[in-house]
Amino acid sequence: MDLLPSAVRRTQAAGPPRVRARPWGPWLVLALYLLGAVALTWRLWAGPESRIQVGDTTDVNLFAWFIRYSAQSVIHGSLPALVTTAMNAPHGINLMWNTSLLLPGVLLTPVTLLAGPQTTLTLLLTLGFAGSAASLYWVLRRWGVRIGPAALGGAVYGFSPALLAVAVGHYHLEFAVLPPLLIDAMLRIVTGRGHPIKSGIWLGLLAAAQFFIGEELLVDTVLAAGVVLVVLAAMKPGAVAGQAGRSLAGLAVAAGIALVICSYALWMQFLGPLAQHGNPWKANHFRNRAAAFVTPSGNMLLHTSSGAAAVARHPAYVAEYVAYLGYPLLVVLIVRSIWPHLTPLAIASNAFW
Repeated sequence: MDLLPSAVRRTQAAGPPRVRARPWGPWLVLALYLLGAVALTWRLWAGPESRIQVGDTTDVNLFAWFIRYSAQSVIHGSLPALVTTAMNAPHGINLMWNTSLLLPGVLLTPVTLLAGPQTTLTLLLTLGFAGSAASLYWVLRRWGVRIGPAALGGAVYGFSPALLAVAVGHYHLEFAVLPPLLIDAMLRIVTGRGHPIKSGIWLGLLAAAQFFIGEELLVDTVLAAGVVLVVLAAMKPGAVAGQAGRSLAGLAVAAGIALVICSYALWMQFLGPLAQHGNPWKANHFRNRAAAFVTPSGNMLLHTSSGAAAVARHPAYVAEYVAYLGYPLLVVLIVRSIWPHLTPLAIASNAFW
């Protein structure tokens, strides 16, 4: 995988002709992703209007309320109000300080009205697994990765232990379709492979969409993008410096587009009614332990009874147990981190979760 555009890539001797991928190959990969997603959620599909996953039913019910609220707003001819007293009356709630899934709730209004909010959530869960895998697969193929490794990379991302954990009840994190596209758009700007203005507009639209799906995952993606940029600058300082002007223009366009779209919601979140104040880290009791990186929970297919029991002693981790990578993936990550031909995109695909 080469991150540099062909204009600045050194000419290499022609190697043996590459075998062209079968035209049905990508469709087979996508079908397998969808089949895997349905296999994980089939118990919910057996009664989608009434069945919910066990482990975090309180959050599932809260998400169902948000989905129904968005649908009711749409059928009354408006977008969901960002502050409402329909919940927690008479004080109300600020939806921007909650995981309100505004964009999926609005777009999936027909499903909600026809089959109920729980069916919408089950659909979102299924699309989260298959769509996240397909998203990274498409990005890897776009950057020249062969179909087999790209399919495997997509599967590792879309069906990762982290996504399986948050699928218990955190739909805003499980629907991780946009982060690979955000990283791809950013890389196309800073490497010169894409037009800075067009790619910047695309990046800004993606960031705004992710903002209205889940701010938490957007922040995680920005942090991952920062790691990618640092590694890329360390590997190819001359190439990155040569693209600095174009990169700044593209990223500025992206930031401008995202801020224009999200400005009102941001104002409501930080300056509007019921805005939250204080230090969020002080009250946060959801913290990863070092052992979590190598200790699978009982929700994982391969786990030990002692490891599952150790995780079970921390009930708050049911839907927040997202650090697990396992020894094999950690070894791969360490080896590729010191491999001379490692690319930042490989780091993003291996280490994002």
